Amino acid sequence: MRKHILLPALTLLAGGVGFGLRKWQLASGFEPGAGLPIPNAPAALALMGWSALVAAAMILLCLRYQDPTDLAALDARDNVLFLTAAVLSAFLLLASAAADAMAYPDLKQAAGESASALPAALPALRLALCAGGFLCALLWARQLFREVEKARQSLPLLELCLLGCVWLISDYQVRAAEPVTTNFVYEVLAIVCTLMGLYYLAGYSFQAGKPRRTMVLCLLGVYFSLVTLADGHSLADVCRYAFAILFLGSHSALLLRAAEEEPAVTNDEREETDHE
Repeated sequence: MRKHILLPALTLLAGGVGFGLRKWQLASGFEPGAGLPIPNAPAALALMGWSALVAAAMILLCLRYQDPTDLAALDARDNVLFLTAAVLSAFLLLASAAADAMAYPDLKQAAGESASALPAALPALRLALCAGGFLCALLWARQLFREVEKARQSLPLLELCLLGCVWLISDYQVRAAEPVTTNFVYEVLAIVCTLMGLYYLAGYSFQAGKPRRTMVLCLLGVYFSLVTLADGHSLADVCRYAFAILFLGSHSALLLRAAEEEPAVTNDEREETDHE
């Protein structure tokens, strides 16, 4: 297996293990009826330890990658596998918008209980951004696949970053009154890592890429999205987590491929080598 595929594949495997550990925690780590977490439950400790190990391993494995920092790192010309993953991730955002639209009356009623106008507007704003994110993800993927230079100072990823912000705020709105943080900690980690991964990916469009941070956060977004799928989310949230897995995973593979490739030798360098 190619090196740039190996690390994302290992992340998927690690996320699968985390998914199983989370299922174990949900089945045995909480008191029946009360729903309170059992102190020092083996499943909870195992998942925390495994997640810490995965995060440390990703950081260590990505430490050696420092280049490239420009938009060429995301060159996906003729990369059909990337295009397929990116297009599927775009349609997952569209599916999440449709699922939110079907559940909108209930979402609006739950949000409307707040005295503030912003929480009441969040479901509609998230729905609109998911629908817009479908077009933005398609446009971004097309730019990288056809001619990467067209993605310079491009706005589609900024829209996806805004979606991540609204998603995080709306999730906090629902979970703010929840006293048991272990019920939602992994979904918050998934959304935060997804948002930060999108943020650092957007940096490449403005020639300010940070390879190590971007790779680590994209891979962590994939890992925690897989883990939190065990929590039993709404269809819209499941589609958004699946979007994060495909979108961030495919971009991390692009970055790893660019970092692994040896720089091309120019004619001047060849002549200098011949004269030595």
